[in-house]
Amino acid sequence: MSKFNYDTSDAKLQRYIREGRGQGRGAEYQPWLNVHSIASRGRVSRVSGWKTGRVHHFLSDNEARYFYLCEWSDSPMVIDIREHYPLMDLYEMTDILDDDLAKKLMDRKTGTPHILTSTFLITVKNDQGQERHFARNIKESRDFEKNSVIERYEVIRRYWYKKGIPWALISSAEINAVRAKNIEWLHAARRLSDWGYSEQQIAGEIQFLMELLFGGQGTIKNAIERFDSQVSEDPGKGLLLFKHLLATKRIRLDMDKPIELSQHAKSIEVADYKGSEMFAKVSG
Repeated sequence: MSKFNYDTSDAKLQRYIREGRGQGRGAEYQPWLNVHSIASRGRVSRVSGWKTGRVHHFLSDNEARYFYLCEWSDSPMVIDIREHYPLMDLYEMTDILDDDLAKKLMDRKTGTPHILTSTFLITVKNDQGQERHFARNIKESRDFEKNSVIERYEVIRRYWYKKGIPWALISSAEINAVRAKNIEWLHAARRLSDWGYSEQQIAGEIQFLMELLFGGQGTIKNAIERFDSQVSEDPGKGLLLFKHLLATKRIRLDMDKPIELSQHAKSIEVADYKGSEMFAKVSG
C-alpha cells in the first residue's frame, strides 16, 4: 500500500490535484504516485502499457509483476489499468471513518489528510460490452509490521465495499512470478513500430520465421539463427519477431514455465489463446 507521506503539505496536495493526478482513464490517466514523487524501498520501474498506450509507474517488483499478468489477460478482457489510484473522496464517507480513525489519517503537524491509494483499479469488459471494476492492493510482507498499516487496509476495504467494487489484498505468493517474468521478457516486442518496423513491411519475414519454427527441425534458437542468416541484415531481428509473435499471441508456449530458446520448436503451438488463468485472482 502506498500513502502520500512525502511532504504532507496542503500545497503539495493541491498541486497534485491541479496536475490531474488520479484523474482520467486509459491514456489520459495520471497515477497519484510515480517513480519520482515518493521514496520507495523496492525497485521502481516504468513500463509502456499495451492496454492504455501510456507509461505506467511501479514502486516494487511485485507491482510490476501483477501489472504484466493483467496486461496478458484477455478473459475477461482487461481494458484499463490504473495504478496508484487515490481514494480522493474517502473523507466524505463519514459513516466508514470514526473520529479516532479519521484523526490518525491526518498529518499531525499540518492537519493535511493522507491520501490513501489502491495499487490498482482494473477495468474489464465482458462479451456483452459491460464494464466492471476491481480494486487491488499489493501486499508486501513489511506492510504488516505496524498496526497503523493494518488499520489503513481496513479503511480501504470499507471504501471499496461502500463503492460496490470488489477489493482484495494480493500477496507475492498469489502472483505467478514465472508467467510474469515471461511476459516481461516479450512485452516490449508487441508494437513493432517502437522498433522502426511496420507489420506490412515485414509480413513476409514473419511468415518465413513461422515456417522455420513450425518446420519441426531443432530448437527455437536454431530457427531464429537460420532466419537471421538467410533473411535479416539486422542482428537480433529474428528474436524480436519471435517475441512479437508471442506477445500478439499468434504462437503459444506454456507461459507457466520459463521460456528457453533451447527448447524444441515442436513445443510451439499456433495460438487460439483466450486469456489468463490468473484473472481468477483479479475478478474473484
